[in-house]
Amino acid sequence: MNKRQEEAFLGRAIGKAWDRYRASLMDPSFVCWDYVVITASNEQQALGFKAQIAERQSNGFLPPKTHFGVVPDPVGERVGNGGAMLGAMRYIAEHSGCSDFAGLKTLVMLSSGDSKRVPQYSALGKVFSPVPRVLPNGRSSTLFDEMMINTACIPEKLIAGMLVLCGDVLLVFDPDQIDLNGDTAVAISFPEIAETGAGHGVFLSDHQGNIAKVWHKQSVDTLKSYGAVDEQGCVNIDTGAVFFTPAMLSALFGLICDEGGNCADRTFRKYVNGHIAPSLYVDFFYPLASESTYEGYMAEIPEGAESPELLDAREKMWEILRPFRIKLLSLSPSRFIHFGATPDVMHLMSTGIESYRYLGWERQINSVVHSDAAAFNSVLAQGAQCGSKAYLENSIVHSSGTVGSRSILSGIEIRDETIPCDVVLHGLQQKNGKYVVRIFGVNDNPKTILEERAELFGRPLSLLMSGNGLSETDFWPEGTAHSIWNAELYAECGSMQEAVAAALNLYGMASGKGDPGLWRSAKRKSLSSSFNDADGEALIRWVNSIRDCTKSATIPD
Repeated sequence: MNKRQEEAFLGRAIGKAWDRYRASLMDPSFVCWDYVVITASNEQQALGFKAQIAERQSNGFLPPKTHFGVVPDPVGERVGNGGAMLGAMRYIAEHSGCSDFAGLKTLVMLSSGDSKRVPQYSALGKVFSPVPRVLPNGRSSTLFDEMMINTACIPEKLIAGMLVLCGDVLLVFDPDQIDLNGDTAVAISFPEIAETGAGHGVFLSDHQGNIAKVWHKQSVDTLKSYGAVDEQGCVNIDTGAVFFTPAMLSALFGLICDEGGNCADRTFRKYVNGHIAPSLYVDFFYPLASESTYEGYMAEIPEGAESPELLDAREKMWEILRPFRIKLLSLSPSRFIHFGATPDVMHLMSTGIESYRYLGWERQINSVVHSDAAAFNSVLAQGAQCGSKAYLENSIVHSSGTVGSRSILSGIEIRDETIPCDVVLHGLQQKNGKYVVRIFGVNDNPKTILEERAELFGRPLSLLMSGNGLSETDFWPEGTAHSIWNAELYAECGSMQEAVAAALNLYGMASGKGDPGLWRSAKRKSLSSSFNDADGEALIRWVNSIRDCTKSATIPD
């Protein structure tokens, strides 16, 4: 197939998927998922997820026969996506009364990360981040909606089992290519160029079609040396989509149960905690690969921190999972679209839209915008100035506002302010009713730390500190890692407009034009604390209020 034929094929596939999804909403005989469970970072994010689900249910946009659940990480801990999956399994077992998972058809969406590389999606999770297309029923789409639509026909292919999806990836494929019978575990892979595979997981299959080896984030040269790159320069990429059989789920569930088969808090927390934080794609996959060795597994670099507890857990997981194998299912034509970091979002929502028009992507989705700016559920008033390649989502810019080129506005209202180029401006209402507006560079990586030349607005953070007479204690509480993510940069204010002004003052400080005294005197929060204290329900109300504005083409005072 040439590129044009592939695009036509995928365009037809998403049309078929929508028809089947619509049938799942209206036809009582349609075979649906028994359970759909989304994992969340914390209780606040979980409340936001539940509100999103409830809104869709009240409007008849989710299958009525499916039970939807949301499972947050334990309070104050990040337990890894493997730990999150175990939490989802516990939820399903307790709610269904079926701890062997026999007869259950379940879908789990892993969305419990902090979204550190896309902080504007932390509060509601990447799984509810925008996808720039209008669905046939007029709704603006999200990753969650696309996942529900694309997998609607899979339950009828199953006897039982669990399909797990990664919450920050849009997978475009024809579900009719998937053959799942409930007896064989399957990892769904797409052929992608080796350069893309270098940033993700890569599979190699054996002669039986099972996954033989798994590599994570290896260089192109290393992948070539392993024989993972084919003649077309492609690898079998780990899409994050994996199907577990009931037998595998039952064995894995035993990890968190006592001798009597009960999943008590004591046994659950032994393996689901921040010290171990197992990874589905490292700690669970490696024992399943036919050519893995115990020694290699124990030496594999974890996604989180190394700990004696993790090594002990790996010993047990090897014992439980090693008897099983997992097939490699490579689907083509297909598209792997990763919403992994802010530059990815900027590319996808600006120039990238042109590459995906065959998927129904458009530059402006349910927006009233008087320019060619990319927009999702936003209003850009007549007279407002907007630079090239800017992107607005869930935002309002009044007639006297100015938005710089290549900047992202998210959840924000701009009146007469001028927003610089190449920044993200993101507003969050806090649980106490106050507002925090976070500003950072589009290409900044909030995971980086001061000691490794962390940057803010594309400049070393150390220069902002020295140029304004600030020290480490002004940014980080004692004992806190010196990362951008943890830096107390953002003023908590009584109104959105005050918070916008405070954010712009911080930006000015980076070039010696701000007021460090004003900044120092404010109560400040970090990307982390403002996310953890965010009012998810208030954010949804804000999104809905803008939706009303776009429908009536009016701008509130």
